[in-house]
Amino acid sequence: MNIDSATITALDTAIEGKLERLYSWLKAHAGVAVGFSGGVDSTLLAAACLRAIPDRTLLVHLTTPLATVQEAASVEALRAAGELASLPIATIQLDPLADPLVAQNGCDRCYWCKRTGFTRIIETARERGYATVVDGSNADDAVATDRPGMRALGELGVRSPLMETGWHKDEERRVLRAWGHDLWNLPAGACLATRIPCGEVLTPEKLATVRACEAYLHELGARQVRAQLAAGTMRIAAAPDDLARLAAGGSAQPDAPLRDDVRQTLEHIARCPVSPLLVRYQRGSMNGATES
Repeated sequence: MNIDSATITALDTAIEGKLERLYSWLKAHAGVAVGFSGGVDSTLLAAACLRAIPDRTLLVHLTTPLATVQEAASVEALRAAGELASLPIATIQLDPLADPLVAQNGCDRCYWCKRTGFTRIIETARERGYATVVDGSNADDAVATDRPGMRALGELGVRSPLMETGWHKDEERRVLRAWGHDLWNLPAGACLATRIPCGEVLTPEKLATVRACEAYLHELGARQVRAQLAAGTMRIAAAPDDLARLAAGGSAQPDAPLRDDVRQTLEHIARCPVSPLLVRYQRGSMNGATES
């Protein structure tokens, strides 16, 4: 994800028209409430709102047990400092597991979770006088398959201006870096439920275990890792750049042995067996647990 300053300048020129289309989209609405997760997509959308309609923007953030450590930290950092701290933000406490349709973790889990979460976001937006609710889905999401969460957004009338104006993730990262946002290279994230295979019931204990294990791996310097928990056993999936950091002997090959000290610490945290072999991270690889 290294992008030099010359590349940024060239790309800024190339996507100037796309930025103008996004600004025009936003300005055409009396007010916009952004479902704000703290990831790359919603941060770019919020930053664009700040430039186009700063006095007509509300950020709405859901605090849930499904949030990753990285995105939770990102939201706190943005609230504490930086340009987005000037935008009003409403925080909603939500436990999606209170809905049995989410907790039972069927293959349509994301549909019910997204529907529950954005129903609350819409209610909050309406209470504060915001008629238009938007999310950070982009043009890459438009071509992805098996995205039940997108269906829920459509049914609720949530708009996706980044998708509607043709934004791709790599373009978002380049603009965020040019605008001075440190999270421009934040790895793609997904809710913690994607670490548990569809059909295996979600519980607060399982999610807390996954979160704690991933927090430990991030402390070791790993950036894109998944602590996947299935049938009482954990395996660690890591992006290519992280394999050598976690593998015995520094091997960057898939199916390399996990460092003994790392595996022992993970087993202590998780209180369950941890596979001795690393696997390469692949989006949506948990037996149908699609990262939506």
